[in-house]
Amino acid sequence: MKAVKETNGCPLIQLIDISKVYKMGDTIVRANDRINLTIMPGEFVAIVGKSGSGKSTLMNIIGLLDTPTSGSYLLKGQDVSKMMGDRLAEIRNKTIGFIFQQYNLLPKQTLLENVELPLLYANYSRKERHQRARTMLDKVGLNGKYKNKPGQLSGGQQQRATIARALAGSPSIILADEPTGSLDSRTSKDVLDFLKQLHEEGNTIIIVTHDNSIATQARRIIKIHDGKVVFDDSAELYHPEYHLEYS
Repeated sequence: MKAVKETNGCPLIQLIDISKVYKMGDTIVRANDRINLTIMPGEFVAIVGKSGSGKSTLMNIIGLLDTPTSGSYLLKGQDVSKMMGDRLAEIRNKTIGFIFQQYNLLPKQTLLENVELPLLYANYSRKERHQRARTMLDKVGLNGKYKNKPGQLSGGQQQRATIARALAGSPSIILADEPTGSLDSRTSKDVLDFLKQLHEEGNTIIIVTHDNSIATQARRIIKIHDGKVVFDDSAELYHPEYHLEYS
């Protein structure tokens, strides 16, 4: 099963026979088992699966936070599957913006300083870091909060700050890990609406979640079960009740 939004040009992400194998004592665990995926620029994709399904391992591989045991990962046509250390970190910082469930904001730094952090690693000048961070905070509705510390904000505002940080370096991919997991239903809707807006503006969005109701907000759903892709199609064709054997 395969559904790819109609886009022109080359794939943004290609996973070719990707496997991730762990050894736990005498047991071999195949967290990802020969996964093949193609994601085009501008898609809005949800990767869904229960705890232990392999979705978090897949997220870490896509986000260049981990490397596969075997297979190839082509990111914008470049094979990154065997890269390590500084080279991998450089590509990750320039290409992927992360939105985490727990926000991962530095509590002693202001919002402006938090949003500037990835730009610091990317060697932007101080003036450009400052300008980009202010622009992104304005974009997510946090103008006037530049000097606030994370602890002075609500959960929804902190998540908006993480979105601003993710956008600051103009990444090719926004990778969101359970982006509404710590939020109430109303704030969750606001965050999802904002992610939809970013998609409409042309951004590539990948959400990783265990929640089918969140997954169906995307345009395309990829379901993982026991390390394998068991569904890959449009959200309109995804009916969780038909996949109870995988839930």
